[in-house]
Amino acid sequence: MIEKIKKSVFLKNVLTLMTGTAVAQVLNIVVAPILSRLYDPEAFGIFAVYTSIVSIFIVIIGLRYELAIVLPKKQEEAVNLLFLSIIVVVIMTMLSTVILFLFKDYLEEIFHIQKFNEFIWWIPISIFFFGVCNSLNYWSTRQKGFKRLSISQIFRSITVVTTQVTGGLAKIGSIGLVAGQAIGNTVATAVLGKQIWKDDGHVLKSSFNIKKIREVAHTYSEFPKYSAPQALVNSISQNIAPFILSAYFSPTVVGHYSLSLRLLQLPVILIGESVRRVFYQRIAEIHNKGDNLRKYLIKFTILLGLLVIAPTIVIFLFGPQIFAFALGEKWYEGGRYARWMSLWLAIDFMNIPAFSTAQVLGLQKQLLYYETLFLVFRATSLFLGVQYFDALGAIILYSLVGIIFNLLLILGTINFSSTLLKR
Repeated sequence: MIEKIKKSVFLKNVLTLMTGTAVAQVLNIVVAPILSRLYDPEAFGIFAVYTSIVSIFIVIIGLRYELAIVLPKKQEEAVNLLFLSIIVVVIMTMLSTVILFLFKDYLEEIFHIQKFNEFIWWIPISIFFFGVCNSLNYWSTRQKGFKRLSISQIFRSITVVTTQVTGGLAKIGSIGLVAGQAIGNTVATAVLGKQIWKDDGHVLKSSFNIKKIREVAHTYSEFPKYSAPQALVNSISQNIAPFILSAYFSPTVVGHYSLSLRLLQLPVILIGESVRRVFYQRIAEIHNKGDNLRKYLIKFTILLGLLVIAPTIVIFLFGPQIFAFALGEKWYEGGRYARWMSLWLAIDFMNIPAFSTAQVLGLQKQLLYYETLFLVFRATSLFLGVQYFDALGAIILYSLVGIIFNLLLILGTINFSSTLLKR
């Protein structure tokens, strides 16, 4: 059994990615009690709104062409998809910058954020470098360059942590958190880009072709048509809570929510992001060979469920006490939010294989419908929560909707993969 595990290419790739992710997340865990004392909940609330704005832009910054990089059988197609996605990132960054500056006064007013102009400049920087880095990530995933992905993650985390702690010590407020994220993305892109050019530069130069870029843009047009809107709806759905909570309550409430989410996602990111990338590459490979997807999907969904069940129970039972002890008494309320959010995030974690499989199977249109309905129910739950309950009530309703919809996607994808076996 041990020899079988050692020889597992999938496990080896996951562990390689997890090495970088583990170092990054250990740094985040170690620094969390420091940041929670250097910055108050309001600063984290402002940072959460900034992060949500960035998150909405970055999912469509490459129009999802980066996802297609892993799929072609021919290397030439993949290379030109990489160049296409980076070109799209440049164009979309310029458009995003114009949109931001047209609506900056409105955003400052609706989210109750003073001095919004101080950090709006960081948003285009963040989305550009994240977009380029994401394209490079998928190229590395295709090339099975998981070691260089791991290294870039480590550099990013060190830069983010160093900048944010320095900003906290300098008492510059939420701008320290914002700058840390933006500079971290920049450094990660530079590190990964340099290594890719060293390893694959000859392939990139020999395969680059303007005509081919136009061809792959048409061949993989399903991604901007369906995957990009689906991803945009999903991102709005994922980030709608900070927006609505900020509009109805204070940045302090958003701060409690955002730090809770950030800490709960640390262990999920440690394993989940590594599994997501390797699983996506592996499931595409299995699909191209015509092998049994359903068996593979069920196996890893159950495995992820077993990994997450124990910590979820602990957080649900003792969340407020853990937060107060680890972060300080002022974060007790965040622990109350965390106990309910942990249930939703546990099922979301189990959803990783199903979501990746749906993308590989070309279900972008169905995912768009799913995400749109998910967004409607999430927004409704939050509006009902803030109207009839308090912030905690809104978060409970929001989490319950997340649980239900993630379960629906898991069951729906398994059912669809079953129909493929019968054909």
